[in-house]
Amino acid sequence: MADILFDGLPVLDLLEITPSTSAVAALTQRDQSSISRIYRQVSRRLGLDFRKQPDGRYRAGCNQVLLEGLRLSSQWLRLQADPPEPRWLACGHAARVHPSPLPPQGGEIEQVLTMLQERILDLAVLTHPVPIEPLDTAPLTVLALLRHPHGVDQIVLRSDLALQPVLQDLIASLRHRTRQHLRQHPSLEWLG
Repeated sequence: MADILFDGLPVLDLLEITPSTSAVAALTQRDQSSISRIYRQVSRRLGLDFRKQPDGRYRAGCNQVLLEGLRLSSQWLRLQADPPEPRWLACGHAARVHPSPLPPQGGEIEQVLTMLQERILDLAVLTHPVPIEPLDTAPLTVLALLRHPHGVDQIVLRSDLALQPVLQDLIASLRHRTRQHLRQHPSLEWLG
């Protein structure tokens, strides 16, 4: 049986980010059958009813409060690890400027914002036609980076993580990369 916090929960989270057992297998350097076995065992053991939904996304159907507590612990462990392992992604135009360790999401900004709220992701760099406004249900911090013909690139993270040192370092790196991109494309506008 896989360790729930160190093996199982990351598999569940990665399945929500990229709803493919083969993609999660590649990200975690495991075989696809191991990913399927892990998520089923963890779901059964915690009573999560975690499975693929009709829309093609994986989600838990039960025990949301338990999952929320585990995700809080998992996030803390990721950000305090040595070396730290922030979980972030970039979407749209931002993915070309900021290649991320996770595969970019399609045009589903709301899904990415939900994953930030639920602590599945720690940070996202998103391209949106207009600046994103923080959601009322879980305050998010939104930091503008770059305006370009496709819209605005913004960094989004939970407000309670805005001063987290690992994420501050990541934000500084993203801003530095944006400044380098601007040197190569002087017609773009720096917003950060």
